[in-house]
Amino acid sequence: MKTLLTILFLSVSIYAATTEPNKTPSLMECEMIIEMFNFGIDQGNAVTKEQVIGVIEACEGQTKHQNTVDTMKKLLGTI
Repeated sequence: MKTLLTILFLSVSIYAATTEPNKTPSLMECEMIIEMFNFGIDQGNAVTKEQVIGVIEACEGQTKHQNTVDTMKKLLGTI
């Protein structure tokens, strides 16, 4: 019985290490990426496809910034 419990315990830790739950970005991460995006624009830098995708990925699912995500998706089609 002790061996069985040890095997189960070890297999659970291995399984937990190989699977990662679906992580949604936090609101603070979303807002930080939007601020970095806006700062780049204020500095006169060109908008890149990677920046737009970063904003979309970071803010997808955040209801507070859904308009921003929708705008970025439209902008992605023009880049």
